[in-house]
Parts: sequence; C-alpha cells; structure tokens
Amino acid sequence: MVKQLVTLLVMLSLLPRVLLSQSKGANDYEIFGNLVGLGGDSVTIFVSHYSDSGRRLSVDTVATKAQEGRFYLKGRIDQPKFVWLQFGDPRKRKSGSLFLEHGRIYVSGNIDSTDDISVTGTPSNNDLTIAHKYTNAIYQRISTLRSQLKNEKEGSEAYTNLSQRIEKGYDSIDQYQLEFIRKHPHSYASSIFLYVKQDKLPVEELEMLFNSLDEGIRKSDMVLMIPQKISARKSVLPGNVAPDFVSTDMYGQKRKLSDFKGKYVLLEFWASWCVPCRQQSPHLVDMYRKYGPKGFTIVQYSIDDKNAEVKWKEAIAKDGLTWIQLSDLAGFDSPVTKLYGVQPIPDNFLIDPHGIIIARGLQGKDLENRLVQLLNQ
Repeated sequence: MVKQLVTLLVMLSLLPRVLLSQSKGANDYEIFGNLVGLGGDSVTIFVSHYSDSGRRLSVDTVATKAQEGRFYLKGRIDQPKFVWLQFGDPRKRKSGSLFLEHGRIYVSGNIDSTDDISVTGTPSNNDLTIAHKYTNAIYQRISTLRSQLKNEKEGSEAYTNLSQRIEKGYDSIDQYQLEFIRKHPHSYASSIFLYVKQDKLPVEELEMLFNSLDEGIRKSDMVLMIPQKISARKSVLPGNVAPDFVSTDMYGQKRKLSDFKGKYVLLEFWASWCVPCRQQSPHLVDMYRKYGPKGFTIVQYSIDDKNAEVKWKEAIAKDGLTWIQLSDLAGFDSPVTKLYGVQPIPDNFLIDPHGIIIARGLQGKDLENRLVQLLNQ
C-alpha cells in the first residue's frame, strides 16, 4: 500500500501545469475508474489546448497504471474540458471520453464494450452518459437492421422497409440531440452535440442554437469556432459574391479565384485522403470534358497538409485532374477552407461568370443538370 501511494504521488507531480494549476478559480477534480478487463493496463488522458480562434495548439497527456481494473487521478482545471481516454495499447483501439470538471468523476464498465462505459458524478458527465445510453440503444437497433438488410435483395419490399426503419432510427437520434441542446443550454454536453451537428444544420438554426447556450458553454473548446463558421456560411450563401482569395497551384504559382471570371466555375474542396472526394473524380473529369469548351471550368482546392504534398500531386495525376489545382497545404487550418466555412468534404460552390455563387454542394447528376440548364444545352 505504501509503495502504491508513493507511485501515485510521483505520478501526480508530473501532471501538466494546466491541470494542476494553482491559479485563482481553478477547480479540483478526481477520477475513480473501475473497468472490467482493464487489468493492469495504462490509462492515458489526452487534453487538447486551443487558441482563442479555435486552432489546436498542443496536446498534453496524463497517464497512470490501473491495478485489477481500478485507476485514480486527480488535479485541477480552470473550466470543464472534453478529453479523450486511451485504455492500454493504442493498437487495441480501446478509448473513451469524459468532461474533466470539478467534482468526483466515476468511470465504470467493460473494456470490451467502450461504447457502454458510464461516466457519472459531475453534471456534464451525468448528462452525456444519460444521452449516450438513449442513443446507443438506437444505434444497436440500427446495427441489427443493417445486418438484416444484407440478406435482402435491393429494391425488394423487405429491403425498402428495412432501409426506411434505419433512416427513421437516425432521424430519431438527430431529433433527440437537437432537443437536448434546446432543453440543456447550461450543459457542456450540449456543446458536443452542436459540434457534431454544426455542418448539417441550416445556418439560421445553427446560429439560434449557439446563441441559446450559456455564455460559458459558448466559450468552450468544442464550439469556439462556430461563430466564425456561421459568419463564413452567411457570406457564401447563393446570391452572394464568392469571396476572392489567393492560393498556390501545384507548380508553386500564385493564383486568384477572380482570375477565372467570365466562366462558370466549380470551386471544389477535396483532399487526397478523402475517399468520397476521390470517388467523384471520374464524374468531374466527364463534366470538364463535356462542358469545358462551353464556358465551364473547375478550380480544386485541397486541404491536404504539408506532409501529404506528394500524395496530393500523385492523386491529381492518378485521377486525371487536368484543371487548376490549388492548396496552402495547411489541412483544416487552410485559410480558404475557413473563408468558405468548409467542413466536411467534399464540398463545392458553383459560381457564375460574374463571380456570384449560384449553388452549393451540387454533386453527380444534380451538377450536370444545372450545367445543362445554365449553358442552354
């Protein structure tokens, strides 16, 4: 017991200063864990730190060893923060999450069923665990329906019925989470749901939900960037002038979006690692071949980062993308991505010869039909 206590004290002395800060307003927290199957594996907490603009600056880690599935951590933190937990070897992909906040936090469950791990004891963790219990039950039903769907012939009545039930399940999850945000503006759990849903919501609804949150919640890491995204999304609504920008093409030359005025331009956001983006490449090639001579062009902007520059250029060559390719190689911190409020990808904007945005998110046949209409074919 004495040896265990000494080990614990040494471990706590190594915690990041942000967690053990003695600054005014800091709050104590304690984590009591008991996970079946964890044994003597490690438990690591990943704590991300962000700038005022929402850019991730660094990640601290706090680690300890469990004994017979039990572990304990304590420290201080200025305000609640959503953190990730890794159980054991990262290659085992056993992870969880919780809110690091004032009070006693209890983590329980089974390491072989991380989706069902319960985190209770503090307000935000209680809220999130209750919500997850509700939605996880629906996800399990959806999983069962998907298994049944594999045994049915596509287009059959049974297939259609199962597909509709699956869609209804996803809809019920969306409705529950949106209602949760409306009813719990004081809960940090609401920030998680709004973070996940922000790109799927109409900008007016997103703004309304964000503004309904308590001031402290609006300043939390998960939703800190939403005001900037709301502003960007409003600026690129159809009917507005497409914001001009300067970026670098694959040959290192500076190019401006306004250089392409006089043509219908598809500003397409993608990345070499994005499977849905790459799946659209054959269709874009076909559209460029058909309508390029008639006043249409494509400008693709990649959100690959610097480490993926070679893969970006390889993807361009492999997919036969012969139009203008731009990138600042800055990942999701790309200035153009933020300017247009883009995430997730693929995403695109169809712009007329005067630089006015006509539509957003046209894919496949919808894009071709619009081009046919615009070019009077």
